[in-house]
Amino acid sequence: MFSKLKSTAVLFSAGIIATLAACSKSNPGGEVEPPAQESAKYGFVVQAGTPAATYNLVANSLTEGTLTTASNGAKSNYAAITSKGEFYYGIDTDSKTLVKYTSDNSKITVVKEIPFPAISWAYYSSFYKWKDDKTLVLFSSDAAIQFEYAILDVENMKITSSGKLNIPGLMDGYYFWAYNAAFIGDKLYLAYTQENNDTGISVSKTYLASMDYPSMSNITVTQDDRFTFPSHYTLNVQSSFTEDQTAYFITSPTIWSTKTTGEPFGIFRVQNNSKEIDPTYFYELTDRTKEEAVGLTYVGNNRAVVRILDKTKIKDSDSYGTEYITSFYLVDVKAQTKTKINIPLAKGTPFAENVVADGGNIYIAANTAEGYYVYQYNTSSQAVSRGLKLEGINAVNKMVKL
Repeated sequence: MFSKLKSTAVLFSAGIIATLAACSKSNPGGEVEPPAQESAKYGFVVQAGTPAATYNLVANSLTEGTLTTASNGAKSNYAAITSKGEFYYGIDTDSKTLVKYTSDNSKITVVKEIPFPAISWAYYSSFYKWKDDKTLVLFSSDAAIQFEYAILDVENMKITSSGKLNIPGLMDGYYFWAYNAAFIGDKLYLAYTQENNDTGISVSKTYLASMDYPSMSNITVTQDDRFTFPSHYTLNVQSSFTEDQTAYFITSPTIWSTKTTGEPFGIFRVQNNSKEIDPTYFYELTDRTKEEAVGLTYVGNNRAVVRILDKTKIKDSDSYGTEYITSFYLVDVKAQTKTKINIPLAKGTPFAENVVADGGNIYIAANTAEGYYVYQYNTSSQAVSRGLKLEGINAVNKMVKL
């Protein structure tokens, strides 16, 4: 079953991330100054064309105008992992090197590129977490049976530490699945479940491994039997955050990710200095028989944007890209409330980084029956307005503030 999930995930990654094309490149290990981007405030990584290719685009505004790849955009063969400020960090799909780069609407410029043999990187089993603005921690699971990590100093593009996370307790006939991570101070918390290799069904529990950072030592594993599947494909959509020394995670046993059924979609938390999931807290987000919940994109003040999907319209994995099934909600994890954002139903795209918080507004790129637009949500008035039009674009993989 793991091999089937792997194949599905590879197809998914190819459709969303993999690319063709050429860029302005430096030599591996070399460093160049990035080009000035005086007016660009927002960056996009999109899929466009037939066959689909990946483009990097920039825009000065999300509230007006049109963004298109027609005679515009920088075609890329980099699988973007994440970004911070004007810099993207990704994998060169040809050389498998780790790349720091910038882009404008005409070219991609590599700032630095380094070999990346530290972990067995794969898009179906890899994920990341920022420790701070200068430190990116990359994770993977070798064949889903051995967790690995690499700590990247992004200023100098240097792997400062790497190795295996010796998480005990993997049962015979099972593999690790549904990975999610968060930091509280110098503690790393890794949430996961175990899935049966023959049936593709998860055990009805979530495991939490806590450990010291950066030594990755003193590993303790606890478990919670109230829910399972603390997300997957967290490489592609944020699914945890930390505020006020408390880490919040979302459970997301979607039809896409698992054959597990009947389990809740909701938010759990881990508090400072704890080694276990808080037994007093679980915020169930959906009617689990009719809806799915995906993503936990932090927007500040104990709030995050969550996608609620109409499960009754999901026939198979194709439905996520073809059916208008997604609503967006602003969730207050502390108050345990959710407010629907008045955007028309959108096509699924559950595993995309398409939410940006800027000032008092939240911007969401959504492909609705009205077309593909960036919608602006004012958090004070709760008013929604349609903004930047995304013309000729098949999918938004990432939308970020530069």
